[in-house]
Amino acid sequence: MLEFGRSKKGIFSCPVLTNDEVARGIFLMRLLAPEIAASVRPGQFVNVKVSPEQDAKNKLQTATCHPPLATCFPLLRRPFSVCEVDRQAGTISLIWKVIGPGTLALAHHQPGTILSIIGPLGRGFDVPNSAGPLALVAGGVGVAPLPILAMELAARGKRFDVLLGSRTADEIWGRSELAALGGDVRMATDDGSAGEKGFVTKLLEKWLQENASLEAQVFACGPMPMLAVVAKLCREARMPAQLSIETMMGCGFGICMGCPIEPAAGVEKLGRYYLACLDGPVFSAEAIRLS
Repeated sequence: MLEFGRSKKGIFSCPVLTNDEVARGIFLMRLLAPEIAASVRPGQFVNVKVSPEQDAKNKLQTATCHPPLATCFPLLRRPFSVCEVDRQAGTISLIWKVIGPGTLALAHHQPGTILSIIGPLGRGFDVPNSAGPLALVAGGVGVAPLPILAMELAARGKRFDVLLGSRTADEIWGRSELAALGGDVRMATDDGSAGEKGFVTKLLEKWLQENASLEAQVFACGPMPMLAVVAKLCREARMPAQLSIETMMGCGFGICMGCPIEPAAGVEKLGRYYLACLDGPVFSAEAIRLS
């Protein structure tokens, strides 16, 4: 067990239990990780070494990939928000979209593959004690940290709305899962193939108008341009928002300095950039500058 900062994190060997394509190009992996499952909080992440043990890596030589996957594993670990947790079973789930060699390699891992994982890492969501309206907003695979947050909200008896956005209906995951946890789910797609046509921020505009309340809050995750719009809309509505930042975090505990986020007060005043892996990945929308 290693200690980085105030909280304890660990490097664990975690067996893959299932690895399924749950939407077009989007995979959900469930891993046996009892140490991480016992302490992970909504919004925290793990850093995954995408290459498996050598025996499993050798099997990937036969995969349809040029060059073969086993010869092109990225050097750096990949950060993934913990999507779901079963503390009793000791499992966590991660979700990602295949966009490069690292995520492509992860998509080929079969049950029984052992992956090296560091976690849990970072600062997660602050779950409110108030009974005001809550909105969980996701763009694409920004849905990743929302199920574990929804589980926490449901356990506390809180009602919440879910706003899901994606390019097309084939790339949406989480509708039934979040609805099963009590969320009232609305969707938007760029092409209009599911829900309303347009960006998920269009749904958020309507929600903000419908839920003007001093106790209302927004929780969002997605691409930086989307989060910038979310922050702007919530600022104009004078509604607090917590944003989970999607960015590369090479080490996960502040050594590589590769995940700077500009503070709203300015670097000169604060004396430094925030680091997504230590100060985040969840930030108050008022604390950071996204545009």
